[in-house]
Amino acid sequence: MQIKLPERDLKSVQSLTSIELNDEAGRHAGHYYFGRGHGRTVFLFGRYKGTFKTHAECQAFADGVVAVIKDQKSLP
Repeated sequence: MQIKLPERDLKSVQSLTSIELNDEAGRHAGHYYFGRGHGRTVFLFGRYKGTFKTHAECQAFADGVVAVIKDQKSLP
C-alpha cells in the first residue's frame, strides 16, 4: 500500500482546501487539508492525524502510517 500526497504551494491557496486521499488501488484512505495560515493536516483511515508545516513532513507521516498498518497485518 502506498499513499502519495499531492504537492501544493500554500502561497497560491486562498482558503482551507481539502483533497480526498486514495491508496494506489483507488481505495479511500483519508483526507489532506491545507491552506495559507492553516498549515497542512493529514487524516488517514479515520484514526491517524498529523499537522505539519511542509509537504515532506506530511508525506513522511503518511509513509509511517502505512508502515505501521503493514506491520500490524503481519502479526499473528
